[in-house]
Amino acid sequence: MAKFIGNLVSTKRQQTAALLAGLFAFVLLCLLVAGFASEVGVIALERESRQILQPLLDRKIRFQKAFALLEKDARAEPCSPLFLDQMRRIALLPDGLHEFAYVGEAGIACSVTQGRLASPVPLRAADTTLSGPSGPIEFWAEREMADLGFSGVVSSIAKLGRFAILYPKPKDDLPPVSWLRYEWGLEDARGAFWPRGGEAGIYDRNIGAHALDVFSLSPALRGTHCDVPQGGICVATVAPILPLLAKGWPIVLATIFLAALAAVGVACQVRAAVARWWSLKSRFLRTLGPDTIQCLYQPIVDMKTGEIQACEVLARWRDVDGGTVFPDCFIPIVEESRRTLEFTRLVVDRAYRELSQIETGSAPLYVTFNVFPSDLQEPGLPAVFSDFVADSERFIPVAELVESEAIDVKTMQSRVDMLRASGIKVLIDDFGAGYSNIKNLVDLSVDGVKIDRSFAMAADGTVAARMLDLAVEMVRATGRTIVVEGIETEERLQKLRRYHPAVDFVQGFHLSRPVDIATFERLRAGAERSSSPSLARFSKSMAGEAKAEAFA
Repeated sequence: MAKFIGNLVSTKRQQTAALLAGLFAFVLLCLLVAGFASEVGVIALERESRQILQPLLDRKIRFQKAFALLEKDARAEPCSPLFLDQMRRIALLPDGLHEFAYVGEAGIACSVTQGRLASPVPLRAADTTLSGPSGPIEFWAEREMADLGFSGVVSSIAKLGRFAILYPKPKDDLPPVSWLRYEWGLEDARGAFWPRGGEAGIYDRNIGAHALDVFSLSPALRGTHCDVPQGGICVATVAPILPLLAKGWPIVLATIFLAALAAVGVACQVRAAVARWWSLKSRFLRTLGPDTIQCLYQPIVDMKTGEIQACEVLARWRDVDGGTVFPDCFIPIVEESRRTLEFTRLVVDRAYRELSQIETGSAPLYVTFNVFPSDLQEPGLPAVFSDFVADSERFIPVAELVESEAIDVKTMQSRVDMLRASGIKVLIDDFGAGYSNIKNLVDLSVDGVKIDRSFAMAADGTVAARMLDLAVEMVRATGRTIVVEGIETEERLQKLRRYHPAVDFVQGFHLSRPVDIATFERLRAGAERSSSPSLARFSKSMAGEAKAEAFA
């Protein structure tokens, strides 16, 4: 899981995710356009099929009307002169149907053209049967008419009741459509198809095929449309897709171009959204809580005894991928989001939970915390340290304040008084840097001063190194407790030991780096001085001397 999240946090992986999202969007848009186009094509195919089907339906209607007229007007004795005359009158109507016959039990007994036949002409079983409003219409396709007196003539027969209509095979004069091919024919009640015109085989290939047939060797739009579900006239159509795409290539290219533009836009939006969601700021604000705050403890050593009398609590944040993030990355986010007091409370609460589980010894442990300048004006700031204040036999909380031009001395003093009245010691942090000055040191009634690390870390002989002596002397003149941080070398530690009066407390990587609570407990108890040889040597050299009152 951590590896997966780490991939999302990675800028390169975000770009890959955006690229994949853009590709997915491109494919999806193309599929949507293709789906829409196919729906339009299916609708157009159905419309064209109905147009092709319409002349055939008109012909079927003429047959039905002719049968109705025969039943209505040919009422005389079958095959009598009057009966034949009645049929001839109907044959003269301008509907294109001119040869009618009467069918008795034995077969065709008479017709308009041949009159009464010498003997009835029997009819074999019908090739197919079509449904009609007045009953089923039996159909015989392409039958030799020699036995009816028409030598060399091939005709089809449609029979309804006692009448039959003889007609030649109609010409395949259905309207041509440039973008599709078709086959039409008759489908009986059993689903059997009798082809009558068009391109042979289309009906059979359409059976079971999807309307959008993209998996065949020749992708196409397919459809079969009948005037009635069974026993009617059907038109099977096919529209090959590739020729359509080739014919409409400008539209195809324009569609691909627009889909690509849209995909680029989607990729950019996804990239921006993923970057925002997985940015350090979003991850921090989304997950900031008791479970993601980590505390490290840097020992603060008494210069007179060499013992760890205090510690500075340093915050770390555990990222969503399990990595540890240092304050210089997230503190600006805390300040920008105005969650400084919440953050301080999380750190203090976590530190108390951990420190309260260790042995602190007979003397209270001074625990220092960095306080945001903006929180000095928060009335709820003292309550943040309430657990430490309540446990005064074991701990004494210390607030390290950084002076800011945004807060004047009078306001800052009132806040210092508020903290001290609540049982919280106060140090001026980073003295000698930023906005700190000698006048504020004199005017503010703080408990001590922490001299900025830049002086202690400066190389010997430099102006900053000489200013360390002056800074110590100035703070000592005010009677404040002195803490020097940034002790990185044994030489600088020994130099501070030679001060008279001595510096009160020191802290720095030469003595100990910030450590977790377990290591801090062992360091303080003397059980793991091997992890900090410098601290071990310093403690040994100072053994036997009296302990000074801390932050007094």
